[in-house]
Amino acid sequence: MTKLWFSLLKKYQKILHAYLVREDEEYLQKAYDLGRYALSRGLGVLDMVRLNHETLIQLLAFAETPAAAVERAAAVETFLLETLSPFEVAHLGFRRAWKRLRQLNETLGRRNQALAAINRKLKKEITERRKAEKALRKSKEHYEQLFEQAHEMEKNLRQLSNQLLSVQEEERKHISRELHDEIGQALTAANVSIAMLKKHGGHDPAFAKKVATAQKLLEQSMERVHRFARELRPPMLDCLGLHAALHSYGRNFSERTGIKTILRSSVTLDRLDSQQGIVLYRVAQESLTNVFKHARATLVQIRFRRIPRGICMEIRDNGRAFRIQQQTNGHGHAPQRLGLLGMQERVRLINGEFAIESRSGLGTTVRVRIPLLLGGKLPDKGKGTFRRLQGLNGNSLK
Repeated sequence: MTKLWFSLLKKYQKILHAYLVREDEEYLQKAYDLGRYALSRGLGVLDMVRLNHETLIQLLAFAETPAAAVERAAAVETFLLETLSPFEVAHLGFRRAWKRLRQLNETLGRRNQALAAINRKLKKEITERRKAEKALRKSKEHYEQLFEQAHEMEKNLRQLSNQLLSVQEEERKHISRELHDEIGQALTAANVSIAMLKKHGGHDPAFAKKVATAQKLLEQSMERVHRFARELRPPMLDCLGLHAALHSYGRNFSERTGIKTILRSSVTLDRLDSQQGIVLYRVAQESLTNVFKHARATLVQIRFRRIPRGICMEIRDNGRAFRIQQQTNGHGHAPQRLGLLGMQERVRLINGEFAIESRSGLGTTVRVRIPLLLGGKLPDKGKGTFRRLQGLNGNSLK
């Protein structure tokens, strides 16, 4: 520090003496450069004042008159101010930098406050989200339990439905036999008795007319009882099979309604078990009933054909077309919907598939696909035996 001090003092005195001899801007520039050098070496304003003070003492000591000393003091002051100019510039820069730094600190403070508020909000949202996730997990577990319970209830309901349909068929079979055997025999006996009365009635025309009327009503009642028995459970279905039962039912349906019914089959139906035969018969029976009630058709065709690993039954009429939504979404009449649902449920219980197509001008087609028995058991439905059948153009049976 001492060496630097004396070096600067020597330079300061030399430049100042030159400036006092000739007050030129060149020496003021050198004074400015000397101030910058001192600033860069770590000297301060007090150090420069000290340099100037010692130089001024020497100058005043060698001054000839007080006026000359005052004149030199003014020049020295100008020189000193020029030397201190770099320090002033640096001080102004420091003040600006400090002001800017303070502004930046204030900005950072505000941003820190905003970030702190955001962090608090995020923590709150994270807490709420965790609570929501926990509630969702509980809700998911609850819904899974409900779904399992619903699935089990659906399974039980389907089993119950299967049992109810089986019981219904057995009851129909029983009632049909009772009608055919008990009521039929009783009506036959009554008919024989009326015939005997007619024979022994003598020659009374009024009495003979009454007996003939009673005999005719009895014969009509016998025919209705036999028809009810056949519709409940045709004996032909158990004895001769599905084809014969449908052929007989179609002939009677045509005679009763005037609608021509054609039965075609390109495959044998012997491999159908009793439950499958009953289901196909009931679907055909319900479909023909719907055709008579709603279709205004003149022709119905029942066709059986072979499909991979199964048999397809199609019932096609040439009557009016109806929309499926009217039968499945609650806008139709309850008996119609129940009839359709009954057919669907019966087909589902034998692992079959049920579909309805109905187009304006083309009539309605009811299609049932069922698997055939292979080695004593049904084929695996998961291997693509059938594809799901859907109604076309949103149409359905009446």
